[in-house]
Amino acid sequence: MKQLDFVGAFLQAKMRTRMFVTIPRIFGVLFPEYAWCTGKPVRLIMSMYGTMLCGKYWYLDLLDFLKEIGFKEGDSVKCLFIKVFPDGSKLHLLNYVDDMLYHGTDANKVREFEEQLGKRFTLELLGNAHWYLGSRINQLENFDTEVDQLRYCKAIIKKYLDTAGCGNNIKHHATPLPSGFIPTSDDCATLEAESHDLATEFNMDFASCIGSLIYLSMTQTDIIYSVNKLAKFTRKPGRTHFVALIHLLRYLRDNLFYRIRFYSNLESAPIYKMLMAQNITEKHLFFGFTDSLWNDDQDTGRSTGCFILTYMGGVVDHSSNMPDPVALSSAEAEYNEGCTAFMAASHLCMLLCELEGIQDEDMGTTSIYFDSKSAVAMGINYKDTKHTRHIMRRYHYVRQNIAANRFTVKWISNEIQIADIGTKLNDGPKHKLLTEMILIKVKDQKRSFIQEG
Repeated sequence: MKQLDFVGAFLQAKMRTRMFVTIPRIFGVLFPEYAWCTGKPVRLIMSMYGTMLCGKYWYLDLLDFLKEIGFKEGDSVKCLFIKVFPDGSKLHLLNYVDDMLYHGTDANKVREFEEQLGKRFTLELLGNAHWYLGSRINQLENFDTEVDQLRYCKAIIKKYLDTAGCGNNIKHHATPLPSGFIPTSDDCATLEAESHDLATEFNMDFASCIGSLIYLSMTQTDIIYSVNKLAKFTRKPGRTHFVALIHLLRYLRDNLFYRIRFYSNLESAPIYKMLMAQNITEKHLFFGFTDSLWNDDQDTGRSTGCFILTYMGGVVDHSSNMPDPVALSSAEAEYNEGCTAFMAASHLCMLLCELEGIQDEDMGTTSIYFDSKSAVAMGINYKDTKHTRHIMRRYHYVRQNIAANRFTVKWISNEIQIADIGTKLNDGPKHKLLTEMILIKVKDQKRSFIQEG
């Protein structure tokens, strides 16, 4: 996987509307050769940073050029572009504003593409991809790929924990939230002024910190439950919530060196080994896990659910959430979250079909693992009973996909249900076990460089 950066991207886009600007006369003094166009309105031929539509114009210029040289815009992800050559070789591009990742199956065609793009736009070729949108990419010799946000995580700790108005605590924190913590609005501040006083006392912007942690949880799957729960209280957080957030930051301080790894050989992945230990054979590279904790939210009575979708042994999508309906049983809660997992997995199946150049019907059946036999039975059995007839029809999306042979639901033991990490606060050993199934500990790292306080 290679990477490039467009230099001054918005300045390279052509204006698509008539716009005039006035250049101050002082520029004519500093740059006499341009004195003729200062002090009077001049029409913009190219886009300029700060104009309302500069981003759109840049995107349209890039889109037009890529289509001109044979690329097709993705249907499932619009920032993905694919070009298929007559000999079967391919080029894939993923572009975010002015940063592009790309790879191809033919080295010569990759070089030709770089030359074509370089003739049209000013850019800098950065070689093999190492950093993208704040995430570090590590491509190994055995073709395994690792992704982490270690630098971003350390920046969050330095910004919020090191300056927090609380005493130093060198105790090792094994769980993301304090033991016995119950997220509830009963602990919220009565008035916004009270919450503001707490922010001053702890020297911390609660909402800003949570926003940073939401982005960090993209690769730190072990904190998704904690971030989901604390994010509910960003308007008027109380003292209990600030204390819980400090605990979460200390957990990150003590558990920095985790990353996601994608395995070229699926049999090397901890998730695959875990399934094999249970005599479960999984041949598909893409599969997922879903779980729910019934009626755990004290404020609404809703159930906290979680799904984790993996590809090549690494997490590609996850969510800790609370589906809208108030489930009347634990089986219904599991089934509702299964529907959420199916919808997320369907989108990724579309993306995989585009990447691999196959039709949806050739994708094969994707396994989603439940730890509730009752939820599995609901998905397989098309008959409604007095216990299930009240379930909203849209949640029978699960049944429709199973009938179409796009997904299959399978049961696994609760002890190895990795989606448990997003539904509840597990004890230290259980949390560590689940974390090490989905994340890889970076070796030979020390935490001595972090000083709290």
